[in-house]
Amino acid sequence: MTSKVMRLFGFFFFLPLFACAPKPEESKALVKISNVKLWRTDEQTLKVSLDYDLEMGVRLPLPYKEVLVFPLEPKVQLAGTLEPFVLSIGTVGVTLQIPKDAGLNWQDLNDKDTCCIVSLKGMQEEPGTKTPHYERISNEVRVLPPQISS
Repeated sequence: MTSKVMRLFGFFFFLPLFACAPKPEESKALVKISNVKLWRTDEQTLKVSLDYDLEMGVRLPLPYKEVLVFPLEPKVQLAGTLEPFVLSIGTVGVTLQIPKDAGLNWQDLNDKDTCCIVSLKGMQEEPGTKTPHYERISNEVRVLPPQISS
């Protein structure tokens, strides 16, 4: 009997903790990314290259207005729009021009434990609102912070 009471106590004790947990980011496994590379050609230019493969059963076109790559997560909200996928497997790249007034400090991103997570998100427009809705559609790949190279 004591064991049942302890389990019941534990259930009611930890239940509020789970109820208060933040809602996880919406995610759909539509695309698998790999061989992700980030590099900078100068202080204001970030380049992203990655291989992609549509998950089994996923067909083109993807059901999004745009597919964006988020290269400097989790701290920096920076995104680049990818060209629409025309093949179920391939390589894509994008060059991002970062405005000088964006407040991006590359030294803050040099910690390999906190930077950089790359993922793809699909953008949908919510009916009746002007704010787009993003959902993660790929796995997340952790890469080293981008360094300057040619």
